Amino acid sequence: MSLLAKKLIQWHESHGRKNLPWQKTSDPYHIWLSEVMLQQTQVATVIPYFKKFLKQFPDIRSLAHARQDDVMGLWSGLGYYSRARNLYDAANIILTKHKGVFPKTFEEIIQLPGIGRSTAGAICAFSYKQSYPILDGNVKRVLCRIFAIKEWAGKPEVEKKLWAIAEENLPKSDVDIYTQAIMDHGALICRRAAPLCHECPLSKNCKSHDNNWTKEIPAKKPGKILPLKRLNVLMLDNNKSIFLMKRNEKAVWKGLWSLPEFANEKALSDWMLNKLDKKSLVVKKGKSNANFSHYKLEMTYHYVTIKSLKNFKAMHEGLWLDTNELQAAAIPSPIKKLINNVMR
Repeated sequence: MSLLAKKLIQWHESHGRKNLPWQKTSDPYHIWLSEVMLQQTQVATVIPYFKKFLKQFPDIRSLAHARQDDVMGLWSGLGYYSRARNLYDAANIILTKHKGVFPKTFEEIIQLPGIGRSTAGAICAFSYKQSYPILDGNVKRVLCRIFAIKEWAGKPEVEKKLWAIAEENLPKSDVDIYTQAIMDHGALICRRAAPLCHECPLSKNCKSHDNNWTKEIPAKKPGKILPLKRLNVLMLDNNKSIFLMKRNEKAVWKGLWSLPEFANEKALSDWMLNKLDKKSLVVKKGKSNANFSHYKLEMTYHYVTIKSLKNFKAMHEGLWLDTNELQAAAIPSPIKKLINNVMR
């Protein structure tokens, strides 16, 4: 066993996290769900979603038999919605290909939608105590600091080097404890900002600590100017019911319900003339912004009240949802926020 693994396992015994909801079981479904939710998302945010999701879908079969809208609704607010779609698709694959039993080999697990090498490794470690390395954000930071890797961890050649280091330090026994330990160490001790080096069991073996490089490592992702996307959305209100349309297969927020969207105001006006009563007028207009990892979004909203649906010609294109039902529906958070702000 490497010195790194030995020290982390010893540290975890008295300092690691042991009471997270997904740590109380080796059920691969629970482990899988937690690992997917924890991608790009903090533990404190995930916990209530994890509990709520398991209450609604306690096993793979219930998830596979669910309506996708219900799955997306439970995920609403957690972000990165492709994770929920992949989870749902994978559950159906497990049901049909594996008879509802989560696969037990790394090779089969990594073939499931939304599961990469690190997630598959974590599932194997926690559910089956199989020795496979992981390389999530916390682990990358720990390894970069200990081995003084100054380049951005997202570069393919650097990531390849980190995988090799992770493999070299992987213990053959207690792999589940080690895996949790290195994740906890990154989250609790080797933090991105203000790492607690004085509490670190690896400080005497850490090249970044020795050279006072903890502020430089890990290296930040090379900066770039995020593109700005502009669009127009139409908010139709019929007695506090809002008209929503399902996002198409290629769009962001795929599979979610959202406000009708238009590339420009002329397209919006043409749709209104074609679908609405001629007396319908825009009551309020404004802007709402949202930031994403790859771009910034500026939405110009057009709020229209409709007294009667008698002459509404787009009923088959979407659905009307009462504002009281919006919070639990599969609607993107920026759209919920926009509707709530306008309806105040």
